[in-house]
Amino acid sequence: MRRSIERVFDRLTPVARVQVAIWASTPILMLVFIGHGLALRQADVRAAVRADVLLALQAFLLACIAVNAVTAVRLWPRRTLSDRVPGATLLVCLSIGLAYTAIVVLVGTFTAPTGMVMLGVLAIGLLLFELRPMAIAYLTCTLLMVGYDLGVVTGLWPYAPALTERVYAGAEPVWALAWWRNAVLVLATAVLVPLSMLLFGQLDRMHARLTRLSLTDGLTGLANRRRFMDVVQAEVARRSRFGQRLCVALLDVDHFKQVNDAHGHLVGDAVLSQLASVLMASVRAPSDVPCRLGGEEFALILPDTGEADALAACERLREQVANRVFGDGAVGLHITVSIGLVAVGDDTVEGLLGRADEALYRAKSMGRNRVCVAPAQEPSP
Repeated sequence: MRRSIERVFDRLTPVARVQVAIWASTPILMLVFIGHGLALRQADVRAAVRADVLLALQAFLLACIAVNAVTAVRLWPRRTLSDRVPGATLLVCLSIGLAYTAIVVLVGTFTAPTGMVMLGVLAIGLLLFELRPMAIAYLTCTLLMVGYDLGVVTGLWPYAPALTERVYAGAEPVWALAWWRNAVLVLATAVLVPLSMLLFGQLDRMHARLTRLSLTDGLTGLANRRRFMDVVQAEVARRSRFGQRLCVALLDVDHFKQVNDAHGHLVGDAVLSQLASVLMASVRAPSDVPCRLGGEEFALILPDTGEADALAACERLREQVANRVFGDGAVGLHITVSIGLVAVGDDTVEGLLGRADEALYRAKSMGRNRVCVAPAQEPSP
């Protein structure tokens, strides 16, 4: 359910996001407007509030509702377009933010319902909009509330200007305001908790995506150089501690520059992507780790694998590559790879990579399309 809602938010266009904000906030503003109107018709409520202030709030709410309605009508034909609408976005953010700020200020800021309403508005805004319009609206509303608090402290105006001391003549406020307080608290909780969970879910998903992007090669989907170094360091440390077998292979596509020069980089990228698929299909998931180090350079990390098994796996991979046709459909190419294989001993990471690189260089110098194994490491004196 949460993933379905997140996908809906992800697919919304900028105009559709403005529409969602309008349709989510306007009914609430209208309910407040209608509720205040009904309350003012009650004698006990009218005696406990400042009617002129509440009527001014009603006029302001009506203006905000009108702004939202006009904006929704004007943007409706563009709801499926991907055009950004920064002006309309900022206008709606300010309209909604100022309307809720006015409600909060006039009935008192230091209550649970009004605080939860503001948190809910902020959560909706963060889900729908970019940071800039939200930041402008949030800063504007915050400055207004700070100015209001300073005025209360200095005696320029009373706390909760829409209310009088008769609101709390007894243990509870007059019936209409008590109902309003309890209803807002329940509704705000029912809305805020799911929105907060959805917001934090999106943040978790974004963090996971950024982490995945930082460790994945964008073209092939294989682990990138950073991930390769992290895994190699971890496996070398594990081997040093537990004595587990470990092999690392470096691969290089033979004469790859000629592919790019003769057929273009798009064909070259297609070849690299298809080679990555061959690498993925040839390893044991999830223990073995195929990587793209950059350009036409690839690597395989083979934990818990001895030299003989690793050599057999590399030979099978070399033959699969040599026997396959690569290209983008219009162009069919045969490529080969040279592989340098090292069975890790008491190496440092730098040492084993140096030995693997020397084995790869030897494979190239001997005619390419072959696997060369690094000589066994000389024992430390």
